Amino acid sequence: MRTTKQQNPTCEQKVKPTGIAINNVKVNRLEAQIDFPNPRHDKPLPPISQATINKNNELEISIVVFISQNTEIKGDELGVIQDFSYTNDQIPFANFYVCYDIAPEPCATFNIFQLNFIADPKGFVPNATLPKGLPIPNLLELPEIVTFLWDEDPVGSRGTVTTVQSGV
Repeated sequence: MRTTKQQNPTCEQKVKPTGIAINNVKVNRLEAQIDFPNPRHDKPLPPISQATINKNNELEISIVVFISQNTEIKGDELGVIQDFSYTNDQIPFANFYVCYDIAPEPCATFNIFQLNFIADPKGFVPNATLPKGLPIPNLLELPEIVTFLWDEDPVGSRGTVTTVQSGV
């Protein structure tokens, strides 16, 4: 994972992922909670995501995240950052980071938030770690995306690989 100390109004952590902030993210806090029999350590749970090319030929993303009830976070405190990467085989994919700046605490009960948005087709920030000479990825040609729940500790942030689906 690449990080930067860039400033971003939607993710005000000291260390954030590289990329651009996604505008117009619709965040819904679901009424239900999920309870586990034992408290989980303070590392984030990996998100659940869906990526679909919709009828308007846009990459539509839906991400469900589970955040400790002890954080008392509100939906407007969640933001999304988009960035491109390549696998070791130089296959492009997009990273989507759901960011918040409240340190999680160990707990057994999690609040559920769903974030829905359209990926930015120009959401590419060139940086020195990307392979030289490769074209900027086309969102509509990506075979998969990776989503992360990104808290103050990026080492503990967990990602989920999701296959991009064609719309039905």
